[in-house]
Amino acid sequence: MLNLYGEQLGVHENSITLLEEQVNVLEVTDSSMQERLDAIEAADMITDNRLDNLSDQVAELENTTASQQTDIDNLMIADDAHDSDIDALQDVDSGLEERVAELEQGSGTNNISIGFNARLTNNDIPDAGDPILYQNVMVNKGNCYSADTGIFTAEIAGLYYFQQYWIMSSGQEQYLRIMKNGVEQCTSVGDADASGDYNSPSCSAAMELIPGDQVYVTSWGLNVGCYTCTGFTGFLIQAY
Repeated sequence: MLNLYGEQLGVHENSITLLEEQVNVLEVTDSSMQERLDAIEAADMITDNRLDNLSDQVAELENTTASQQTDIDNLMIADDAHDSDIDALQDVDSGLEERVAELEQGSGTNNISIGFNARLTNNDIPDAGDPILYQNVMVNKGNCYSADTGIFTAEIAGLYYFQQYWIMSSGQEQYLRIMKNGVEQCTSVGDADASGDYNSPSCSAAMELIPGDQVYVTSWGLNVGCYTCTGFTGFLIQAY
């Protein structure tokens, strides 16, 4: 029996020894686990610090982005204003170009010379109301006056000046009228009742004409006193 108890005691001692070894291993393992936990906690703190730094950087970037967006909005507003200014300048430039073209066209038109001066070739006057034929044409710039009809026909719209002048025969009474499209514009009256009495009436008028308007001189139908001193003249003052 003592041998059996001794064997069992040895077994128990071995078991205790094994348990002590296991406890030692567990203690070592626990120490290692604690070290790992400490390392993980340290790493976690580093990560938290990095996250905080990243959050600060993100906030700063968001503020910068907001500021840049404000600058972009301001630039877009300024760009719209510049576009409006450019459009306005283009309109002004277009208007100036049109005005220059008008002035150039007007200048070209005003450089056109139109004028005539014609006299009678004898003392005979046509019937009352008919155009007097001034057939001795000394000047006919622009060829608007016709010696065959005695009529000036406007080819260019503008302001014109006309004059008729004549010598009244002795012992007669006579009048001459400048007509525009059949409407009297001015009249000159001559009265030479006494024998050997002569006078030299005349009249003039400025007229606005358009292409096709006709200007001519009519009379009562009585003869004039001196055909070389009886004439009809006119010229363009300003073209439109």
